[in-house]
Amino acid sequence: MGRGKPFAVLLILTTIPLSGCGTNVPQIQEFWEGVDITGDMEYRIKENIFCETVHALRSVRKKIIVNGQPSIPDSYGVQMQISLTVEEVGGLNPGVALNHTLPNAIANKVTVPQSFTLSATGTLSSTATRTDTSYSYYNVGKISRTGANKFCEDNPPDLHGSSPLLKSNLGIEDYLRVAVKGADVFHSSALAKGGAGKTAKLDVYSYEIKFIVVSNGGVTPTWKLVNVSADTGNLPLLNAGRTRTHDLTLTFGPGTNAPTEFALQTHFTGQIVQSNQRQRHGIQ
Repeated sequence: MGRGKPFAVLLILTTIPLSGCGTNVPQIQEFWEGVDITGDMEYRIKENIFCETVHALRSVRKKIIVNGQPSIPDSYGVQMQISLTVEEVGGLNPGVALNHTLPNAIANKVTVPQSFTLSATGTLSSTATRTDTSYSYYNVGKISRTGANKFCEDNPPDLHGSSPLLKSNLGIEDYLRVAVKGADVFHSSALAKGGAGKTAKLDVYSYEIKFIVVSNGGVTPTWKLVNVSADTGNLPLLNAGRTRTHDLTLTFGPGTNAPTEFALQTHFTGQIVQSNQRQRHGIQ
């Protein structure tokens, strides 16, 4: 028994974080993160994205000018949608085999061992999915003007947390630089001839970032006795998995106080397409 104790301890430590998978409401933070992550990680994710968007707009609007105006004019807005999805799966797959040894048989003067085995297996699994989604709309002129949102410089966002949206450079400025240069050369047609329609800017830019992190684990203790064998199947006795999808969509388009219809359609059409792709690949 002395040799088995370390293994038993390892088994318990391995299964504790997995034991609730699929039976409880999943938490956005990882099980190893402190309790301080629970309440404010989503807030800090949004703060980080917002501040990076502000810096990107200021840089691109200053360096790229179209028809004497900032490449992304004051009359534009940005739709920001953040979706944090966690799917947890837990499974129990017991298997038992009854072994019965039979007397040896002789065939063609060769002794052949004989036995009879009766196996029984079962599967119990559950899945729990949680999705936290936030949608915001900001006027480009207001959030990017000089002196606005000073907290982004005075108190840079706290990047403490496991979310890839905190740990990664989101590349918003790099995307906007390429997008507005293309729109400057191949710009949309004006709504109407003359007047305000002559200089109306109708180009819409949509940028999506998706991180998918998958972790799985399983535990399979095996017993082999004279007449009984337990958990000798292909599936682990206890398995658990956690899939985290952190999704950001930014859509830049006309609309001072609210997005115009085609800017709104562009944003949510992208959401529908992504949802259909996740379903085809079995991702919630």
